[in-house]
Amino acid sequence: MDTAVAAPHVVESVPPNGTANQDDIQLGQLGYKPELKRSFSLLSMIGFSFAILTCWTALGTTLSSAMLNGGPAALLWGWIGVCFFTVFVVLSMAEICSAFPVAGGQYSWVLLVTEFKPWGRGLSYATGWIQLAGLLCMGSTALFQVGTMIAGLAIANDDDGSYECKNWQVVLMCWATCVVCVLINMFGNHILNRFNDVALWWSVVGFVITTVVVLAVTPGKRDAGFVFTSTINSSGWNDLGMAVILGILQSAYGMCCYDAPAHMSEELHNASRDAPRAMVLSVVIGFVTGLVYIIALLFCLVDLDAVESTATGVPLLEIFYDATQSRAGASCLLVITLVCSFNAANALLTEGSRSVYAFARDGAMPFSGWLCKVDGRLNVPVNALVVSAVFQCAFIAIYFGSEVAFLTVLSIATVGLYVSYLLPIVALMIHGRDNFTPGHYSLGRRWGWLSNVLGSVYLVFTTVFFFFPTALPVTGGNFNYCIAAFGITALFGTVSWVVTGRKNYIRKIEVSHGVDVDDEAKYDVVESLDEK
Repeated sequence: MDTAVAAPHVVESVPPNGTANQDDIQLGQLGYKPELKRSFSLLSMIGFSFAILTCWTALGTTLSSAMLNGGPAALLWGWIGVCFFTVFVVLSMAEICSAFPVAGGQYSWVLLVTEFKPWGRGLSYATGWIQLAGLLCMGSTALFQVGTMIAGLAIANDDDGSYECKNWQVVLMCWATCVVCVLINMFGNHILNRFNDVALWWSVVGFVITTVVVLAVTPGKRDAGFVFTSTINSSGWNDLGMAVILGILQSAYGMCCYDAPAHMSEELHNASRDAPRAMVLSVVIGFVTGLVYIIALLFCLVDLDAVESTATGVPLLEIFYDATQSRAGASCLLVITLVCSFNAANALLTEGSRSVYAFARDGAMPFSGWLCKVDGRLNVPVNALVVSAVFQCAFIAIYFGSEVAFLTVLSIATVGLYVSYLLPIVALMIHGRDNFTPGHYSLGRRWGWLSNVLGSVYLVFTTVFFFFPTALPVTGGNFNYCIAAFGITALFGTVSWVVTGRKNYIRKIEVSHGVDVDDEAKYDVVESLDEK
């Protein structure tokens, strides 16, 4: 079967509310019928994106690791460097998203910017599997943060100090959190936009409260030299530069998942304009809040040894306790962060389910016809939602057997997403920016090439170093299994391609996903793209 698509027809469908609009017309031009209800505004989408990004909470939870690799200077200046290059990445992605606002996000962009060429089709399929691995693993890490924070609170508030939280208890708490997120996504989809509005304000207000309180009550703060210039190398690497790079990777983890609005673009009003806006604004807000939070925590990091060896397993809780000298005060501050992590877990499940739905809609997965069904009453891809939750819970179950192996999930989450960011940008450069028709936003030739090149260099750099050992000498307890996990993902994707993908993953826009274009009661066939 010929996979090349030249001069495809455009299929426009009637959306669920029965009213055609520019968003649905554009979606039809890209070959998809609108099946999801558009209920998100720009504000709620920023809330959704920042609920996932929540850079300040992510940096707080990884503070201990960064202190061992490079220390305060690596964390602070590394954050600034990471955010500087992230701007070029997110601008590149926002430009493509504006032209192609579809739920598939990165993998769909690869296919569309290459104009359905055979090599673009294969690269798109690979991007899809890498993207899904990254999103579902990232969802697992958010659930894990919720579980470990709950466990930390239980340990910290145990009066006799004898309680010890087992791994299986943490896993069960993560699973319970996932069930709650499934119920919210399944039955609360009609209020999800309001939920995200609240999540945005909770995160911003929570950031202000925790920052001000910690700065106000911490006795004997650190001096400026410790915060801005001191380095620590406890990684085992003889080269301080290598240790600093590994520390910077913690910042790279904190600045991730800004692709979220793209996967919700089919549920967003003015998607071509507001999805890119939400992506860029979430990065800007994340940078500012993350920078202020890092500086505040470093000034209040009074007892580094106590933070690293805390019995609660939550370094941030120890910092709060050292500041307030009160279990109740420290617990209240952590609860603020805990709710932010729950909001992130909930939003990541939403985002992951939409990616599964979109990938299945393109015939790329086993049981695609079942996975891409949208419940007409709930306006939710229920099957994709449940499958996404099952995979997240399966990844968390690794913690039953090995803490080290579970840390691989964290690595593959960031690597998978970063690679999925890289591939559409590279595909655009290979195919040629002159062949690209921008949407609502355009970077232009000069800024476009600059953003694409600098963003790609940064993504390649961070991805390579995510595969390096985090400590020396390498043992079974600190081995970085990320490369093995990435290889398994590649193997799984290859098998899926051979079994089903090479036959079914064919994006024929003129006949989109089994839609009968002759059924004029539902669909209108307009002139081809060439004629337009």
